[in-house]
Amino acid sequence: MLNYMKSELYRARHSAEIRGTAIGLLGLILFMNLILCLMSGLPHFRYGITSFSYSMLVSMPMLYCYVAGDVAVMLYESDKRNGTLGNSIAYGISRTRIFIGKCIVCFLTALCLLLLALPAYIISAMLLLEEAGPTMVWDMLAELPAVSLIAIAALVLAILLLELFDNSFFSILAWLVILVILPKILLLAGMGMASVSEFLLDIAMWMPANFFSAGMQVNMSECITVWDTAEGMARCLLSGAAGILAFGTVGVVLLRKKEI
Repeated sequence: MLNYMKSELYRARHSAEIRGTAIGLLGLILFMNLILCLMSGLPHFRYGITSFSYSMLVSMPMLYCYVAGDVAVMLYESDKRNGTLGNSIAYGISRTRIFIGKCIVCFLTALCLLLLALPAYIISAMLLLEEAGPTMVWDMLAELPAVSLIAIAALVLAILLLELFDNSFFSILAWLVILVILPKILLLAGMGMASVSEFLLDIAMWMPANFFSAGMQVNMSECITVWDTAEGMARCLLSGAAGILAFGTVGVVLLRKKEI
């Protein structure tokens, strides 16, 4: 398995899609902060400050999940089509080990992208923009532990679905349904069905897509995040850990059955 992971890390390091994503992220970050800097000289333009730049990321914690899922798709969307998966199985590597190896490789790749993008984001904002407003660097840094396990769970789910479905389109669609659409359906059902409303609402409010949107108020006048409180941070961490455990367990069980 170690040799398999080494080969996959080599593949990720030389992936044109990953390199393009890294360059695109850095370019987008620098372009955004530069535009804010240039426009700050305009009369009545009040967005050329660090707080507005930081709030773009702080207000969208699910963005980390989307990037994690995108990394999984970029690396493994074509595995079945080009025969890479079949070759790995032919060499005697079990589907379960391949699944675990892919999760680890995707995590390390996404972490490298984060270590490139986040310093660029903070440094460019500090150098180009006036330091002012309610959203501070600390809010961005505190967001990392809050969303880390949730993003990993999204990554594990993406790998699992890519392994289960032959068509990558259905994998991506199922990923969106599970992470985004299903939570909203449960939330609406809990709000509309009096007989089971409390039960459904409790379940729905443990789903990141719901408690992030309900517990966040990030704008030009205030910065209130879910992870500001110990209870909110605990909810983020427990939700992410539960997702990793659930998706990981389902993946191992289903892929073991697929081997038989």
